[in-house]
Amino acid sequence: MKPLTEQDIRMMFKKDESLRTLTVPKDTLVTPSAAEYLRAKRIALNYAEDGPGPAPEHRPSGEKADPGEKVPGPQKAASQGPETPRKVFYGPDGGRFDHKNESMTHLHGNRLVYKDHPAIIWRGKLDGLAALIIESQELGAEKGNQAFADDLQEILVFVRSLLPCEYKNIPVEPVRLLGLSSGEIRERSHNPLNYYGYPHILCDFRMGPLSVRLNRLRTAARETELAAATAFRSGNGTAAREDIIEALNRLSSIFYILMYKYLPKGFVPDSAGI
Repeated sequence: MKPLTEQDIRMMFKKDESLRTLTVPKDTLVTPSAAEYLRAKRIALNYAEDGPGPAPEHRPSGEKADPGEKVPGPQKAASQGPETPRKVFYGPDGGRFDHKNESMTHLHGNRLVYKDHPAIIWRGKLDGLAALIIESQELGAEKGNQAFADDLQEILVFVRSLLPCEYKNIPVEPVRLLGLSSGEIRERSHNPLNYYGYPHILCDFRMGPLSVRLNRLRTAARETELAAATAFRSGNGTAAREDIIEALNRLSSIFYILMYKYLPKGFVPDSAGI
């Protein structure tokens, strides 16, 4: 089944700029960039009633995830009771399956993709970041620093909120961590000398276990952000989920800010020279 691409829709719109509704066969696979272009042009996408089919991999904002489709199972005799519906899955090319292949996993609802799909890789990075935060909280407790564990708990709650936002296609709440807005986090991480008395610093093992661990969390957040940039990239060079990418960018910045907070008393870090 040939997918519906952004270029296809651009050609249609070029021929008819009054296009506001597009109806396609139910088994049409709509690419992420095509879905984003439809949203940008405010073109409603409808599926014909001639059979089920997959929805876009990354739906336009506000469109709900398909919870899954069930179809009638084999006919039973009346004495056997009512027929049991069976679930149908759709693969990357729109093919139908009556069971989930182990080489695939759920993208949204009953839509299956291979496990190396960029969105699945991003979800794995996000899961790994949450796991590292929990390990870091244990380190804080071990060192007798409950404030450190508490700061990370607030961040952990925020990290865990990002997956449902992506899976259900709902907006990320405005970033506010440790009393700082998104803009304040960016300002402080860009100008630490104005707020913490030191310019940008180089990580050093003498900074102590908590600041060293925060530096590891900062790099993990950056890796997760880069995975998101790949997963949500649209064909026209924009990001389908800029809110998620911004949230992850601010996460790496808040970890950087915390490195200053948890420097050992009296320790003077080396300047990064930038």
